Amino acid sequence: MKNGLILGAFAVLSFGASAQTIILDEDFESGLPASYTIVDNDGLTPNAATAEFTEAWTLMTDPLDSSDTVMGSTSYFEPVGTADRWLITPPLALGAYGNFIYWDARSHDPSYPDDYQVLVSTTDTQLSSFTDVIGSVQQEYATWYSRSADLSSSGYQNQTIYVAFVNTTDDGFALYVDNIRVEVEDPVGINELNDISLSVYPNPVSNQLNIKTDASIELIEVVSLDGSVLTSSSENQMDVSSLTSGSYLVKVRTNQGIAVRPFVKM
Repeated sequence: MKNGLILGAFAVLSFGASAQTIILDEDFESGLPASYTIVDNDGLTPNAATAEFTEAWTLMTDPLDSSDTVMGSTSYFEPVGTADRWLITPPLALGAYGNFIYWDARSHDPSYPDDYQVLVSTTDTQLSSFTDVIGSVQQEYATWYSRSADLSSSGYQNQTIYVAFVNTTDDGFALYVDNIRVEVEDPVGINELNDISLSVYPNPVSNQLNIKTDASIELIEVVSLDGSVLTSSSENQMDVSSLTSGSYLVKVRTNQGIAVRPFVKM
């Protein structure tokens, strides 16, 4: 998959929405399925201000939206300590190509933002089996932020895996995760036709990358040529000022499908 992404920098790719297979789509509105595993690996006691977090990850109402149910994990303890709290998915049977995981996350308090990692196990749900970090977020935003990881580019395909979301914050407050989705892109649906009208400008770019399309944008990701997702957004503008100079890809998911375009950071 890494080589495919490098080649993709020189081609226009589109993915038809009909060529996607959803193997996990969890919004927690019906509760936490029994197939998930929760582990409190820190043994710490939540502060009185976070007493509602009765488990390592607790099913709760989103404080920003009383109609939404999410999973929450605290990192505010008495005495102060570092969180080590695991939310593990059920087994995920991946396809031969184009395996992606998506999720939404946010910190509770912008003054005490939370950190977390996303890890993979190819064997079981024992914590020692999660040896690969596919995502690491420092100081997650206090508003909902959509993130993703390319599982295939990390070498995961044609196998069953488990994915863990681990709160690793040292003396923060609380972290929320919602809308975990795993999809497989069918390679039959991939072509090099410009089926989606989409432009990326300016190119080369120094600070702000603009994405223009008549389709409805669902998610935009900036991807390095080795397949790593560097940043993501649901807006049609991306701040790329922090990127080092070089070539990158921008992957745009719309209601009409997915398109990938190359760009150069000056």
